[in-house]
Amino acid sequence: MTEEYGTGLPENPDSPEPFAPAEPDGFFVRLADMFRSPSALMGKVGRNPRWWAPGLLIFVIMIGFTWLIMPISAPEQLEVSRNSKLMQMLPEEEFQRQYEEALNIPPTTRVIQSVGAGFMTWIMVLVFGFVLGFFARMSGGQVKFKQALAICSWGAVPVFAIGSLVKLPLIMQTESVFSVSIGLAALARGMEPMSPAYQALATYGDFFTWWGLFLVIVGFQRVFGMGRGPAALSVIMPWALMSAIPLG
Repeated sequence: MTEEYGTGLPENPDSPEPFAPAEPDGFFVRLADMFRSPSALMGKVGRNPRWWAPGLLIFVIMIGFTWLIMPISAPEQLEVSRNSKLMQMLPEEEFQRQYEEALNIPPTTRVIQSVGAGFMTWIMVLVFGFVLGFFARMSGGQVKFKQALAICSWGAVPVFAIGSLVKLPLIMQTESVFSVSIGLAALARGMEPMSPAYQALATYGDFFTWWGLFLVIVGFQRVFGMGRGPAALSVIMPWALMSAIPLG
């Protein structure tokens, strides 16, 4: 028979755990996690929301995006609204004057409108965060609204930041904002861009929008402890209803 001996030192149950290095949690790490591991991203958001960081990215990109497309979007908007009752009441000379102004927007006006577009987009994302946070709480989630704002802000990055960067060269090439879509509407060739069917496809079939919704659903599951069904319902139903308002 053999006998084993220990070290002879008493065990200390109160000894600290071995040191574990902190997990990297910078902004660019989170941005990379959005592509490679949404669950890891939302775990970091749950521990430290930092809701303003993705919002600031959206704000800056929307300013630049609006500045660049404004000489295309402004006259196109006038052309689209030309058949409305209000615009039909406008004399042809006045319409041509407005059209010329849309083609030659002063730099100061472009700056003001671009910054305004950035602010409005950021505010819209924050409002959406409060609305979805409310629905998540009603569905039984353990909701903290700073976390809800951060989750929805990261969910908005594919929609407003990445989506804008992808669409920008297409808009510049086609010289049209309304006819550019990254989603089901792109398959509807020959359909009038302002028709109800095309607008419905562009609104509900946009790939970047679904990417953003997926991120928010993962966030509600990981951070608020919700099941997949309640999380999806809390995200998709309010989004579908709110998107129907401008579509209508």
